[in-house]
Amino acid sequence: MPLQLRAIAFAAAIAAGACGSGVRPDNARALDDIQNGRSGDEVIVEGVVTHVGHTSRGESGVHEHFDMRISSGAAEQDILVADNITVGVQAPVKRGDDVVVKGVLEVDPSGPVIHWTHHDPANRHTAGFVMLGGRMYE
Repeated sequence: MPLQLRAIAFAAAIAAGACGSGVRPDNARALDDIQNGRSGDEVIVEGVVTHVGHTSRGESGVHEHFDMRISSGAAEQDILVADNITVGVQAPVKRGDDVVVKGVLEVDPSGPVIHWTHHDPANRHTAGFVMLGGRMYE
């Protein structure tokens, strides 16, 4: 399926699924936050996985890393997703997968990053997720 048709089909599927689940991606708002250097906002974005990185171990646990490209109108942006799989469930993402991600946006000098894509066992933070194929990984 051509990329443009795939994007339209994905947007329709997200719109249909999002209405029932309460998930409403807002790429335009996330792109505005990135352009204006605003960190700390919770975002819900949808896009395509462009690269799957290796897992890494840090102070807060093991993280899976993948890049996704989001767009709104003519604007596009690649965003790194750092998903803590010590706390949450690893999403089996592959390059080319359509995903929806909810988490906290940080505008880092090396580029934008979304983290807190999982539940918070201490209940201090709103739960995030990675949605792949209609399944939520939190």
